[in-house]
Amino acid sequence: MDPVAGWRTRAIEPFGLEVEHDLARPFEAPEAVALQSLFSRHKLLVFRSQRLSEDDQVRVMSALGRVLGAKGEYREISSDGNLGHGPLAYHSDLAFTAEPFKCLSLHALAVNDGQSWTSFANGVRVLAMLPAELRAGIEGRDALTVISLVQSHREVEFDPPAFLPQQRRPALVPHPSTGEPILYINEMQTARIEGVTREQSDALLSALFAALYAPSNVYRHYWHNGDFVVWDNLALQHARCDLTGMYPRRLQRVAVADKSFFDLCPQFDLGDPRIAAWASGQRLDVA
Repeated sequence: MDPVAGWRTRAIEPFGLEVEHDLARPFEAPEAVALQSLFSRHKLLVFRSQRLSEDDQVRVMSALGRVLGAKGEYREISSDGNLGHGPLAYHSDLAFTAEPFKCLSLHALAVNDGQSWTSFANGVRVLAMLPAELRAGIEGRDALTVISLVQSHREVEFDPPAFLPQQRRPALVPHPSTGEPILYINEMQTARIEGVTREQSDALLSALFAALYAPSNVYRHYWHNGDFVVWDNLALQHARCDLTGMYPRRLQRVAVADKSFFDLCPQFDLGDPRIAAWASGQRLDVA
């Protein structure tokens, strides 16, 4: 039981919290404080049997920060529409920019109960499980993260071309709100660990991914109608299954962020012949 709001809660293994509360009702101030506190501590919250309009979801997420406007964003994703039906490898939304999204939420509008899933890996929790030698290998080192044009599996170049949006930051970053260290690398978008050879980088990343995606550090959420899941996009990263043949699957999406992809990457244009060539698998000699 949460002492502030009186909400019933249940721990999820290996991390996260399931909360009983009807989010369609407007928040009182203590409830907003409770949501903020639970989210800060647990990084992932699951609410069942919700019936939220888009405005409701925006209202709930506004308790956690500035909600990103709908313009240029996906407010609904479906297996036969936005973001397609293929699998997605582990990633953190906009990790390849200076300002990744802060938190994300999905609300199941129409799904086949228990058919599809989204998995979450915990970049804070994993650090306590890393061997000292492995952690020492990344202490003080940066990682280069780049937008991936292949999203179903790891296919990111060690030396990505400069025209692709990319960001260099420490492999271990402090959480902006709590100060907790986060292992901020992921299989879809992290190109390399800086300051070591390609072979050393590949070996480091392989060992780190093995720890990050070990079953003991992953929560897999099987979607049921009415589910509402909100997670910390910095502390956690997420992946999804292959959705081929899974219809319907409609999820309502609202993000907390200061800037959109188009704000952060105004130069990115899928019509750019260099990007089109890269996306098609051609590796041209371009700057």
